Amino acid sequence: MKLSMERPQQGRTASAGLRGGAEMQADAHLYQAADEQLEQAAMLDAAPLDTQYGAALAAQVEAKHEQVERIEDRLENLIESQASRLQRTQMQQPGLLAFPATRAQWQQQVQQQQKTMQRLLGRLELVREVRDSMGVHAPRIEELAARKLRTQHPGLASEWDAQQQAQRLEKLLQRQQTQQGPERSHVLQAGRGSRLGLSQHGP
Repeated sequence: MKLSMERPQQGRTASAGLRGGAEMQADAHLYQAADEQLEQAAMLDAAPLDTQYGAALAAQVEAKHEQVERIEDRLENLIESQASRLQRTQMQQPGLLAFPATRAQWQQQVQQQQKTMQRLLGRLELVREVRDSMGVHAPRIEELAARKLRTQHPGLASEWDAQQQAQRLEKLLQRQQTQQGPERSHVLQAGRGSRLGLSQHGP
């Protein structure tokens, strides 16, 4: 009798050990994932501004693509369900001997189902337009991703804007210097020629 009492206890101990081992393994995976995220964040912080902004924008673009795909799939499923519902409603057409009120009620239901279908189709078309259309300077979905990035990372966006403005100013100055180079050379040559002419006609 004593042996029968000890065996369940050993089973519980082994079961607890298995659960403990599984929990420790899960914790180890969590810690490893957290370390990898911290390492990636540290590498991103140490990277140049172009790399930081590009990585952040790429992440937002990928998130937007996934969001659009989810919405598109959900709308397609809703449209399929609505098409079946509309078909069932149309098949319930009252007979010739039905009361006018019954026929009017059925027609109203069909019209409501058709309006719902048109509304869903319009939303699906809009989502696909967002996915495929072009904006002013880039694809529409990239512009939406850039707006989201500015909302979530305003500091990074401000630094990026300042860098872009400085680069544009530098290019403008270089262009001006390039354009002024031949003109300045022409002015110097003209001035040198006038001085030579004065020296030849001097007293």
